[in-house]
Amino acid sequence: MSFRQWMAAVPAAVSLALCAACAGGKDSVDISKPVTGAEASNAEKAYNRGLQERKDKSYLEAVRYFEYVRNNFPYSQFAGLSELAIADMSFDRDDWSSAAGQYQDFVKSHPSHPKADYAAFRAGLSRWEDRPSDLWLLPPSSEKDQAALRSALDALQRFVLSYPRSEYVPRARELIADTRERLAKHEQYVVEFYWKRNAWKGAAGRLVGLADNYGDLRGGKVRSDSLWRAGEAYRNLNDPANERKVLQRLVQEAPEGEHARQAQARLQQLPSPAPAPASTPTSTEPQPAKPTEPPR
Repeated sequence: MSFRQWMAAVPAAVSLALCAACAGGKDSVDISKPVTGAEASNAEKAYNRGLQERKDKSYLEAVRYFEYVRNNFPYSQFAGLSELAIADMSFDRDDWSSAAGQYQDFVKSHPSHPKADYAAFRAGLSRWEDRPSDLWLLPPSSEKDQAALRSALDALQRFVLSYPRSEYVPRARELIADTRERLAKHEQYVVEFYWKRNAWKGAAGRLVGLADNYGDLRGGKVRSDSLWRAGEAYRNLNDPANERKVLQRLVQEAPEGEHARQAQARLQQLPSPAPAPASTPTSTEPQPAKPTEPPR
């Protein structure tokens, strides 16, 4: 087996092994050595041995037993539990990307498992934990790539829909609210980036997206503010048709917002939209058949 194949087969185990190899000492365990003794013929005993090794912080040994159960007793209930234990160990060592993938794989492989909701929730939580940081040496998190948060939002929303009665739903909803606030803040940062450069079309598009995706935030203020500024952007573009559209949306969707009256006043100032061209009446007389094109 090539090194790449080995890495793909047991990513959690190899990651732990590499860490231990760097550290040296008694934790440098060969995870490929065979399991022997009573555990070698009994899935439950091997799984329990893995739990004990994990409790004793012998993480490499724990992975060895969990991998053994998964590979040698694939139809045992302990195979799934071993997969979940490996994912939990990745989560515990802050390997968020590996943990998220392992939890997602567990849900795909065991959709009706009693702990499928737990795994689905932890997949989203892992993505959320992988969010951009606010270390003072770096730009604010709102200015960084938000791919992890977008993945977290997708995973958490799917979890809530799939497991509405799960005990983890309240926490998931809290994370969803936090994630949406963070993503909205990022979109506002991008809007300002365009605005300062007079890139009105890009700013307008982002503002309309803010209203569509995060308009309910802050009591609807995001929708009102975003649509009003989108109107200003279209005004700067000398695009009265699109300005009219977003201002009409503002009046309809945020009638109590602080910009509603301004929007109504501005709509009265805009030129009336051009009337649609009159449609040509369709003749009821039969039309001559068109000649058939020759084959090519």
